[in-house]
Amino acid sequence: MENEKIIAQEEYELVIELLQAYYQELLSMGQMIKIMRKDILELNQTQFAELTGISRRTLSDLEQDKGSPTLSVLDAVFAPLGVKTSLLPNNDKVLKQVAASLGS
Repeated sequence: MENEKIIAQEEYELVIELLQAYYQELLSMGQMIKIMRKDILELNQTQFAELTGISRRTLSDLEQDKGSPTLSVLDAVFAPLGVKTSLLPNNDKVLKQVAASLGS
């Protein structure tokens, strides 16, 4: 199954709020992924792993903020939510500077 965006337009507001909380360091990436999976997509880990083409173990590790996922894994995880990670800086410091500049 190709992992294309599957959320409704009104759910984008929650995605945006979660991304803002992540950029403000109020949520970790793992917490954000878990909330998006459970509250927006309403999927368990096995279902979400099958949808995205990653292993359930990898998803579990991501949600626990373990390891260093590749951009291709992150792209697969966020694609069903309509979020493209490959356009974001890979360096957290640079990413936070970009996010801060967007808020001003």
